[in-house]
Amino acid sequence: MNTLSLVEVIEHDHFYTHDNNEERERNGNGQFKGETRKPSPHEDVGHDHSYSSLPTSSSTSDDCEMCIDENIDENPDENIDENDSESDKCDDEDPCTYSTHHSVQGRHIVELDVLAEGLEKGCSSCGQPLQLTSYIGESRYGLGSLLHLRCSCKKINYVPTGKRHSKNIWDVNSKLGAAMIFCGIGESVVNNLLAALNLPNISPTTLKRREREAGSAFEAVATETCSDAIAAESRSCQSEEDQAVSFDAGWQTRGSGRNYASLSGHGSMIGVNTGKVLSYAVRCKKCRFCDRAVDKENPKEHDCRKNWEKSSKAMESDMAVEMLHELKSKGFHVKKLIMDNDTTTISRARASFDESLEKFSDFNHTKKNVTNKLYSLRKEKRYNNLGPKAINHLTKCFAYAVKGSEDAASMKKNLEAIPCHVFGDHSRCSEWCGYLKNPSSYKPTSLPYGKYMKGEDLLSDLKTIFEEYAANSEKLVKVGSTQTNESFNHTVASKNPKSNFYSASESTSFRVAAAVAQKNIGLQTLTKVYENLLLSPGKHTNSYISKASRKRDYQKIVKSSVECKKRRKELKSAANKQVSTSEVKEGTTYQSAIDLAGNLEPDHLQEIPDRTLPPASSSVSNNENTFLFFDLETTGLGTSSEIVQLACVSGDDIFNRYVLPSCAITPSATAVTGLHVVGGELFCHKEKEGQNL
Repeated sequence: MNTLSLVEVIEHDHFYTHDNNEERERNGNGQFKGETRKPSPHEDVGHDHSYSSLPTSSSTSDDCEMCIDENIDENPDENIDENDSESDKCDDEDPCTYSTHHSVQGRHIVELDVLAEGLEKGCSSCGQPLQLTSYIGESRYGLGSLLHLRCSCKKINYVPTGKRHSKNIWDVNSKLGAAMIFCGIGESVVNNLLAALNLPNISPTTLKRREREAGSAFEAVATETCSDAIAAESRSCQSEEDQAVSFDAGWQTRGSGRNYASLSGHGSMIGVNTGKVLSYAVRCKKCRFCDRAVDKENPKEHDCRKNWEKSSKAMESDMAVEMLHELKSKGFHVKKLIMDNDTTTISRARASFDESLEKFSDFNHTKKNVTNKLYSLRKEKRYNNLGPKAINHLTKCFAYAVKGSEDAASMKKNLEAIPCHVFGDHSRCSEWCGYLKNPSSYKPTSLPYGKYMKGEDLLSDLKTIFEEYAANSEKLVKVGSTQTNESFNHTVASKNPKSNFYSASESTSFRVAAAVAQKNIGLQTLTKVYENLLLSPGKHTNSYISKASRKRDYQKIVKSSVECKKRRKELKSAANKQVSTSEVKEGTTYQSAIDLAGNLEPDHLQEIPDRTLPPASSSVSNNENTFLFFDLETTGLGTSSEIVQLACVSGDDIFNRYVLPSCAITPSATAVTGLHVVGGELFCHKEKEGQNL
């Protein structure tokens, strides 16, 4: 589609009748004084049926594209929702206007071939070609319009700016409804965008009707793609015992950790082999139609999506059981269920679905729980040496222990060995420990300052945490991943933002369905939806889908490569290092209720200044300066190494001192310097250097 500048603004409040040029005043309702305004044959905005209930033939729409004799009387079907506000009880288009001025301006979305065909067809009375300069008004239907063009023979012709797939349903409006769902925006954003582009706005009633039309198509496409995904997942399983899915749920309102009061939620089951959604469910606790009905027991007939009365926490297990039964009815009996450990879903599923249902714990959620417990321990006991670097190392050790264990017994042993490992005791470690691979060169570089952790109380608390997981090694030995479900939840959040409320109508269900279809077939969802609505996707839509799909496939390959994962880890590590360094230099700048905690006068705010650059070097003269040459020998090359020898020479003067270190001298340093400690005394090669200590 393209934009074309057309006449739109009215300067004078007077109009012409269609029969003659007699000027007559219009009242405040857009009617001529002294008579009731008869709607144009094309102003039947009440006709807003779904496309499936209307004939596909355009036998009656040909007359609508050009001039129709105004003596034809058609009764519009006023189908206004009684629950809509008074401001919404209006036609889908603005009243047609007739202006005597041709210098006014406006902007419309038009289909050039449709407009050109209407102009070329000419006047229905005299057959002369029509011109846009003869524009005297229009009838607007959302983004579609009927242009009123007055021919030289005084006949007013009606030329459409786009295609229609029903008497009063314009293609551009239906596609806008689909775009609103697919892009995750609502009526306010749509009209803000149109206003910024200087395009006519659209009434909320029109948008809601078109959203419902497109939403039904999204649900049909989602159901179709789920059926195809079930068939593909079944073919990828070698036997029925291998039929496994990952399950997770999400709310449309963020939980605070103390209160979970979302009015809606969704759940998904995704095939392990295909990574596609096999089934999904939505729970809603509110319906605007039911709440606003005068008769609560017998509300007006509508598409009610309210299907939940219990707490929001109970949604997850109920949706899981429903989807398990649904998949079984479609020939896919789930034997293995991958999920987190945050709900009682598995117990309820075994009780009402299959007692032999096998559960696999989600590894990412389990690892996150370990991290949270370690941070809670640090905050509660104020262990300064249990910082982010140490916690990351402990979490990594936990991952090695879980992923590298073949059975529950070996996992239990590995988990119990982690606290001793970070304290320097490797007697209980197994093959995952780097010390056992090379004891002479191993250093705990992943721990702060490359040193083992210290503190009996800390060791005891760490043992308590890891012994709890060791006791549940039977459950942890079977692990899986719900990353695909988390990705799906992210897609749902993009189409149904948690900052907006769509759960009181069908909108949330439509948006979840759109996310399901996109997860399964990508951007081809739009093409399928338009096919369901019997609309043509169009050249530009197909071009963008093709381009975006290629980009998506390329990024999927790149992001799954080892090099990309390493680079992502390096960038994350560098960002964390920069943040921690800045926080140390800046001191406490943000903290809950810090302004009430103490004196925050400017004199009490201290910050470590940035390092200053050394002065630039300059040449010196041998005759004017005395040169001093010195050298150091250390116990090793690490950051925690200590100085063992300091020597200096200036002309004939020599200075040399040895220092007895408090840590061991590494074998590599001894091989270079010859310095070593025996019995608490320092030797250089075989000579004792005690006289210079």
